[in-house]
Amino acid sequence: QRPCRRAKANNGKRRQAGGPFRHPSLEPVKMSWYWEEEDLYQDEPPFRIQRELDDIGQGHVTKQWASLEKEERRRLCEDTASLNFSELKKYFKGGKSKKSAADKAPKPIKEEQVFTKGSMVESSRQAFTDKGYQLIADGKVGIVLLAGGQGTRLGTKLPKGCVDIKLPSKKTLFQIQAERIVSLQKLAAEATFGEGSEVRKPIVWYIMLSEFTREYTESYFEKNAYFGLQKDQIFFYTQGSLPCLSEEDGKILMASPSAVAKAPDGNGGIYRALRSSGCLEDMARSGIQAVDCYCVDNLLAHVADPFFLGFCFSKGADVGCRTVAKASADEKVGVFVRRGKGIGVVEYSELDEAEATATKPNGELLYNWSNICMQVRHSKTRQDTLCYSPSLYPFHSSLSFRFR
Repeated sequence: QRPCRRAKANNGKRRQAGGPFRHPSLEPVKMSWYWEEEDLYQDEPPFRIQRELDDIGQGHVTKQWASLEKEERRRLCEDTASLNFSELKKYFKGGKSKKSAADKAPKPIKEEQVFTKGSMVESSRQAFTDKGYQLIADGKVGIVLLAGGQGTRLGTKLPKGCVDIKLPSKKTLFQIQAERIVSLQKLAAEATFGEGSEVRKPIVWYIMLSEFTREYTESYFEKNAYFGLQKDQIFFYTQGSLPCLSEEDGKILMASPSAVAKAPDGNGGIYRALRSSGCLEDMARSGIQAVDCYCVDNLLAHVADPFFLGFCFSKGADVGCRTVAKASADEKVGVFVRRGKGIGVVEYSELDEAEATATKPNGELLYNWSNICMQVRHSKTRQDTLCYSPSLYPFHSSLSFRFR
């Protein structure tokens, strides 16, 4: 059997499943320079580590040092070396900041910025679809899936894609989406090369997982023979993590006396993960020119829709976003807005009530077009802009509550 595509480090060597990930924008404080093996036997934490932590207001991290065993101390030293706490404190403040009265309201999307399939003549729709099939058949389309979350809202800690969602068929989200890719690449081959043609260049499926879901997910795919896909057309990689901070004062929370509490870094972490994991290099080697991106919990996702791929490619769009109108003014979903010469997204929590309920003369919501996290990106934009400009992306607070 051919080896499954796995994330690689920047030096080209294979990474171990679930291995550590570090954000380019959060380069670690070089604390490993500040402790040595003999420090683990001392009753006080290494002086230089403690000084570094005290300087950024996080001295409490080593509070339980005296009670820790040697290996626990080692883990704590390695944990503190993995993230740049001073940078995180700055991002914490940015995520907590609220819009001031002086801030201008976001500009709503213009009607001409939204295209609907139904508004096009049949010949145009078919031309875009044919172009999408050709891109797929020629191996120029990759699919990126965001699947790092657990099914906690469904009452389980299993990866979302592996959860029984109570369909009569008992199929999971991963199985449904894998089978759609199997069918799609076959349809593309026949549409491009003729009826009965075999798939010449299988679609590469880049699946972003988290440290909490990767091991189980890889095992799940293996046990199910990759649901009809070839093993080497799946590229598993791991998103990054960020330390959990107190909402009140930005203090780092501890999972235990020897471990910093961490959580996956959200969907925005995809850009750094693509760069750090080796996905970009793999895409370049494979000749991929367009990437379709979506989230695992979207059961209705039309994965790598040939029409949408062909439309975006033919229009020369850097990024194309699928959207649906909001169900109601109070629906908790981000909306597209105008930002500079392009578009952006404003989270529902960042719109005040007046903005969220504002309407046009025809009764349609002013901020009407929701972000359903389904995009197509041109490869040049993906590499040159998205993955190498981490400062473009603001941090947002995500609150969790701990009950004792």
